[in-house]
Amino acid sequence: MPSVEDVKLHVAVSIQQAEAASLGLRGVLERLDESLARLHLTTVGSVHPSAAQALVRLEAARSQLLEAETLMRGAIDAADQYRAVI
Repeated sequence: MPSVEDVKLHVAVSIQQAEAASLGLRGVLERLDESLARLHLTTVGSVHPSAAQALVRLEAARSQLLEAETLMRGAIDAADQYRAVI
């Protein structure tokens, strides 16, 4: 059975990995925002359904990524609290 210190160490490493993933996700969101802005500018005045569909889907992807980022932050906080109490 692992010692308490081993468990704390593994939880800390898990937190670091999740924070790195969250940082990567932030970069993805920034690039997605740039993509959305460019597509908005490019398709202004367009009534083509494919252009509208692309915007809707990019917005949906952005929304889900924001949700994932929020969930990750909550998981990191919970793991950090767990590490503090063990």
